This record gives sequence, C-alpha cells and structure tokens, in this order.
Amino acid sequence: MALAAEKKTATGQDLQSFLRFLEESHPDEVIHVSKEIDPVFEATAALWRLENERRFPAVVFDNIKGSSMPCVTNVHASFPRLAMAIGLPIDATPRDFVLEYMKREENPIPPKLVSREEAPCKEVILTGDDVDLTIFPSLKYHELDSGQVDPGFEPWQGRYWTLAYETMKDPDTDVPNVGIYRLQVKSKNKVGIQISETAHGHYIMQKNLKRGQPTQMAVFNGVHPAVELGCLSFTGIDVDEFSIAGAMLGEPLELVKCETIDVEVPAWAEIVLECEIHPTEREPEAPFGEYPGTYGPERNNPVVYVKAITMRKNAHYHSSFVGHRDNLLLSGVTRNSQIYKSCRVASGAVKAVYVPPSGRSRYICYVQMEKLIEGDPKNAAMGAFTADPFLKYVVVVDDDVDITNDSEVLHAIATRVRWDYDAFEVTYSRGSPLDPASYDPAGGSHLVTKVGIDATRKANYPLEISTPGVADIDLSDVFGDDWQRFRRD
Repeated sequence: MALAAEKKTATGQDLQSFLRFLEESHPDEVIHVSKEIDPVFEATAALWRLENERRFPAVVFDNIKGSSMPCVTNVHASFPRLAMAIGLPIDATPRDFVLEYMKREENPIPPKLVSREEAPCKEVILTGDDVDLTIFPSLKYHELDSGQVDPGFEPWQGRYWTLAYETMKDPDTDVPNVGIYRLQVKSKNKVGIQISETAHGHYIMQKNLKRGQPTQMAVFNGVHPAVELGCLSFTGIDVDEFSIAGAMLGEPLELVKCETIDVEVPAWAEIVLECEIHPTEREPEAPFGEYPGTYGPERNNPVVYVKAITMRKNAHYHSSFVGHRDNLLLSGVTRNSQIYKSCRVASGAVKAVYVPPSGRSRYICYVQMEKLIEGDPKNAAMGAFTADPFLKYVVVVDDDVDITNDSEVLHAIATRVRWDYDAFEVTYSRGSPLDPASYDPAGGSHLVTKVGIDATRKANYPLEISTPGVADIDLSDVFGDDWQRFRRD
C-alpha cells in the first residue's frame, strides 16, 4: 500500500507530525535517546530522575531492548506543549487554555470517514497467528507492577499499556465512546483491562453482558495530543468524543473502519488493536502503580482478546508514566473547563480555576476570584465539588494570587484563613475508589471527606506590604547581565 499523504494542517492529526513540529520549532522541547534502554524500570527510572531535576522534555527512546519500535513518552509533562497542541502560543497561561478548551468543547466538529487507502494506520495489517503484542516496547513502570500472565510469558509480567485509548459503541444508541483504560500484557494476543465502575465503558460492557455477547473494542495508541485532549473531555455517555477531538484539532478527525470489528478509529493512529472483551472470562490483574502514587490492588478483571493489529510502517509506540507529570497534567487540564463552568454558575466573580499536579491533578482545586460579597468563595467551592466528584480540597483565593503557584496559595491559606469560620467539610462524600485516604482504601472505598477553604481576604484584613515599581524595573540595567547567572530557587 502506498504511504498516505502527509497532513497539511500545522501540526497534523498524528503524533509524529507533532513531534516534527517540536523538533523544528521548539527543539528544546524534545530529546531522542539512541542508547539501548531496558523496558523494565530503566526507561521510567530515567524519566523519574528527569522529573527530580525539574526537567520535562518529550522523550523518544529510539532503542528499547527487545523491540525495533521507538517508544515516545513524557509528551504531556509540559503544560506549554499541551497549549501548543491546540494552537496556543508556548507562553499561554492555564486560564488561556481553559477558555480556549471550553470554547472548542462547546463547538464540536463531527469526524470524517476515510478509506483504508487514505489511512496510515492500515499500512501494516496483522491477523491470526501474526498477532503478537510482544513486538511493542511496552514498559514495566513500578517495582511491584504485576498481574497474571499465560505460561511462558513470565518475562512480560507487569508490562502495561498506559496510553491505550479504547473505543466501543453503545449497543442501545450506536454512539461511540472513548476512554483510557490500562491494559496488562498477558500473552501474544491477550490482555487484562481495568475499567472503573464509574466509566462509560463499564456501562457499555454491562449492556453487552446482559445480552450475553462480547464487547467489541478497538484500542488506538499514538495520536496527536489535541486528539487525546478531546477524547478525555468530560462529556456525557451520549456524546461522541471524536467530535470533541475534531474541535481541538480545528478540523474533522479522520476515522477509518476496523478490519474485524464494527468500530471506527483515528486514521492517523500509530497502532490499533482490534479486540473483544470476553463476556464472562476474568483473571487476576494488577497490582499496578496508579495516579495517586500508590498501588491499585489485584482484581479479577475482564480478559480481552486481540483479533488484529493494524499500524503504520514506521509506527511509534506511545507511553505515559502513570503517577507522574506526563500522566497527571493530561488528566488535569481536561477537568478544568467543566469545573470552571460550574464555578461560574455558583459565582460570576470566579476568574480562573486550576487543578495542580501537587494534588495528583484530581484531588485539589484552586479557584481564583474577584470577591465582591462575603459568602461567594464558599459557593464557588461547592460549585467545584459539584463538577468533579474526585475533588477533596477546594481553595478559593483572591485574584492577586497565582493559582499555578502552590507557594502563593499556601501563603493565602497561612495568612487569610480562620479555620473555624472560613472552612467547611462534607463527610461521607463520593470520591475516587483509588484514593489512599478514603475511609477504606484496602476495600476500594470511594467515600471521602471533602474540605472547602475560603482563603480570600476578609473585610477587616490589615494593609499588606508593597514596593512601587517592582514590575517595571529592569534587572539587567541594575545588576548587568551577571544577574542571570544566579540560580533560580
């Protein structure tokens, strides 16, 4: 098959085009590693060390031991890269991103179906005995990652796909739904899957189970980050996330039909797995290091059989380091728009919201507002809790506080909060079943305590110190160019 023509949009619809955009326009944002890297711990140890050094480039491991395929990771570890993915400048603020994301989210663009000949993900098609998941450079991320494997596949124990975007159709409406659920490699053609009980995919799987039939599911890996941002939008089960992905791209997302199942996938995906979730078969899956920074427990989870693999000839496998910035930022930025809209309903004085990585991009939210009347901050906090059930702490601050800076928010808490007046708690609230601070984490409890904090100035707040001209002074004029050599703290 002839290679499909390259996309003409600025950064395309595919992962490789976005990487080329970074290499050509922002070369400091991406690094290639030519040294042979072990997929068991070495890749993730290197990423963890980079994170400790506060360095967050996108990383392409060109030589993963045991595979001929590059492994791309850390793409989402930098907020500027996520902003650029939807066409914003590299210096866009989180508020800029939320407003742009929200605008596009409210103006979906339906996808466009293309032929097999136009779809790069059809350049290689593997079926039957040729299906082999061991050709991919899937990683082992954390020390205790595990899970049952078939006999002879012990070396693959604890190897996971963490950027597996699963799409399946609701059997009642035929509307496709996209979720991201981890996959544990069990053999050449079998994986285990963890689908949370609150996920739309779980409802679809249960509908098929009642009919006594398997759930057809396609897995796509390696797409443009704008497509990922659209597919992770907080939408209802009847909304086609591919239309939100098109809105993030600014053009219809090109889809193509699968070979063996009645499901469509992004035509420019690097890799596609065509699968069926067995209606009754279950096997132990996990433990696995999850986003809270703790291990999710072993469960008897559904077994998935891979019927076909389609991919690009020069496919790049895409991985995300769960529990670290690469994983946390991607999940966090897509939550902000829904929280912002809900907070603005509660109080029109709200100016911005931010779910920081320090709160695992799920448990803590900072709300910035221009407070006009007392009581508004608590209303805004309740609005945030309504929008996202995973939130446990909502801190509302004045509009002079940089909500992307944890230190500034902590300063507001330290100096503007009287706990008995300015905080409220809600016990036995629904949260995340993976929350290690739930009432029964070992039992997978989803019940938590939520706390709202009004960290705005109160009416009797004393005058704060200030110095005129701080924003306007030129440090090079005062100290010369030598001022830049001093270390940033």
